[in-house]
Order: sequence, then C-alpha cells, then structure tokens
Amino acid sequence: MQLTSATSNAAPRRAGPPVPPDLNALTRELGLLYGCDYNPEQWPREVWHEDVALMRAAAVNLVTVGVFSWALLEPRPGEFELDWLGDVLDLLQASGIAVDLATPTASPPAWLSVRWPETRAVTADGVRLSHGSRNHFCPSSPVYRDRALTIAGALVDRFASHPAVRMWHIGNEYGQVCHCNLCGAEFRAWLRRRYGTLGELNRAWGTTFWSQRYDDWAEVIPPRAAPYLINPTQTLDYRRFASDQLLALYLEQRELVRRATPATPVTTNFMGFHPITDYWRWAPEVDVVADDSYGDPADDDSPLRQSLAHDLMRGLAGGMPWMLMEQAASAVNWRPHNLPKTPAGCGWTRSGRSPMGRTGPASSNGASPPSVPSASTRHSSRTPDPTPGCTAQCARTAPSCAFWTASSARGSRRASGSPLTGRAGGRSRSGPLQATGCGSWTSC
Repeated sequence: MQLTSATSNAAPRRAGPPVPPDLNALTRELGLLYGCDYNPEQWPREVWHEDVALMRAAAVNLVTVGVFSWALLEPRPGEFELDWLGDVLDLLQASGIAVDLATPTASPPAWLSVRWPETRAVTADGVRLSHGSRNHFCPSSPVYRDRALTIAGALVDRFASHPAVRMWHIGNEYGQVCHCNLCGAEFRAWLRRRYGTLGELNRAWGTTFWSQRYDDWAEVIPPRAAPYLINPTQTLDYRRFASDQLLALYLEQRELVRRATPATPVTTNFMGFHPITDYWRWAPEVDVVADDSYGDPADDDSPLRQSLAHDLMRGLAGGMPWMLMEQAASAVNWRPHNLPKTPAGCGWTRSGRSPMGRTGPASSNGASPPSVPSASTRHSSRTPDPTPGCTAQCARTAPSCAFWTASSARGSRRASGSPLTGRAGGRSRSGPLQATGCGSWTSC
C-alpha cells in the first residue's frame, strides 16, 4: 500500500527541472515503509543472520544503517575498514530489505577530538566539550568538515552503487550549537552578508541600549555567558546562523551523494519544533521530509503535540508524503521515568500519522548492545524480560503480530548463563529491532 498525500491538490514542493528523487519508486516497490535503525556493529557477527530473519518475520522492509559507526569505519585517520558494512548490506539485500545508509558524521571518533581539539564544540560558558558522548563537534571547524567529507566520500565511493542502498541519511538530528572563536568568525561573515554594514547591524540590534554599540566587526561575538540579559536580536541572529551553518554541513555531504547517485533520495531527520534549526530553510534541500517523534506516554497532551509536529512535517513537505524516521516504542534514555505504552498507544504510534501524509514508520534503535547493562544508554531498544501484565497485553494482539510470535518463541528459551538464549555472553534482548507495534514487550 502506498500512502498518498492528505492534500490531494497540493502543489509540488519544488518547481522546474531537474525533478528531485523521492519515495515514489521505493513505495511502489515495497509499499508502506516499515523498519528501524539497525546497529549490527554493536552485536557479534554470528547473530546477524538471525537478526535479518526476525526482521523478515516482522515484515520490515527498510532499515537505517551506520548512523554512529564512524570509529569502526575509520578507526585511524585515513584508514578505512568498510568490509563489515559491505557484508551487512549484502545480507540485507539478499533478504529483500532496503537500506537507508547514513553518513556517520554526527559522532566523531576519539582520535579526531584528541588530535584536533578545535573540532570540539564550546558552550556559551566557554567550556570545550569532550568526546565520550555524541554531537560534540564544532560546525565551523575546517578540520571537522574535511574529515566528515572524507568519511562520507569513502562510503559513497564504496556503496553508492550497492543495490541495497535505496536512500541516504546525512548525519543525524542536526541541532548542535558552538560558541567558539571559529564560530565567532563565521558569525561575523554571516552578519556581513545579512546587514552589509555595522551601522545597519547596530540599528537592527538596537545597540544604543546598555551601550552595546559596535565600532568594529571584530567586536561582534557569539552570545556567550554574561552578567545579565543578552541582546535578544543578537541571540536570534545566532540561532539563524547556527541553523545555516548546520545546513551547510548537510549540503556538502548531500552533494557528494548526488554526484555519485542522483536518482537516490537523500534526507536527514528533523526533530519536530526544534528551536535551533529553521526547517523551512531546510525542507527544500531534502528529497524526503523525515521527522523523529518521541511522545511521552506519561503526558496526556503528548499526542496533541505530536500531531502538531506531524502537521508541520506535512506543511514542510508541501502536502507530499513524509517519513517518520524515529520513534520510541518503549523506553528512552533521557527521561528519569518511563511509562510503558498501552496497546492503543502502540496502535496510534503506528497508524496515527497516516492521515497526515506519513509514508512509513521506523524506530530509533533495534536493540541494546550486549555490553550495556544499564538503561543509561539504551534508546528505545528491545529488552528480554517482560512483566506479566505486559506479556498478557501483548499476547492479546499476538495473532496479528509475526514479530511478537517469533521473538517470544525465542524469549521463552532460557538457560543458565544467559537471560535469554543460553549463549555464552547472552543477548540482552529477544529480537533484532524495536517494532513499532505491540510486538515489543517493552512497548506495551
């Protein structure tokens, strides 16, 4: 089934040749797109075939791969290890599962941060962030931008013609802000283009207030920690600048892909009403509008806010179909307390966006890595031990859910030394992906 736009008479999102690629070819072939982020590098190679078998049982037809794989793909500067990713793509292709291949530039490896500390972002308080998390890069760093293009180019050279790759996913959730001196220089250049003269900038910013007038471009800095309130127009312009700076990163990598494979759609994932990124400027630059949506089951108003964000996506897409790239079918790692979703909540998650033009659901994370026992780094991933009530809820809908049937059969096999399968080391999950329906024990 191919979902059509909720606004049948909407004008195309862009006018004039060339017509950009979109999801039409993929949905004509596969129907409704259904899947998740798949992180095979977090699991032993010997379980990959089982992963894919469970995906097929769940009717998964599209997975995002490689979002956070930079350190494994390029373990040392200029040394690429891409064969394992090629094996994953081959396996998915053989099983009829399409791939949305990501450029892994959202989370630079440790060697980049250590060798070139200027690539790490600086907060408004002047603290230079360290590696060990994600999104710690400075968008204005020439070194970061060069290394990001290098790893993206290596992936494009190797996999642009791979038959499994049906979409490209540039970066991840662009929304980083840096206040370093590199960004300060780029900010001043941005302001020159916007205002032309210091006189016009002083007028627009109202700098006669509190003696903020500027007499030299070098005096203009990013909004940083100050004793009291900061000029609101300066802050607003910096948000605009930060969005444009991130958009430039996206465009650099997008053009690499388009030169190699112009017929393959290219996108990145939006974040609803994210305050830093101006999606009205971004939307014309993506071939497919895609959004991440993490509603809170504990918040009765969450469906309303999600619906509002979905209407925004439909508007950004010009009434054309858009894609739900990420959602949480179970717990997320940033909430201090996670309530389980009811079967009705799962159903709304799967189908509630369809009238709003959504063309495919996906979930953020397939499974928790076996080396991560704490919930601190799990992100809506599958866990093996259901509560009795949750199992009962899922069992009521199990006849219509192939994934629940397949994974629960595996989950019933318990043995000493493993919470689930009896394998040495054990797997902290019952299947390879976080299904968007009640097939996930933790989503009910």
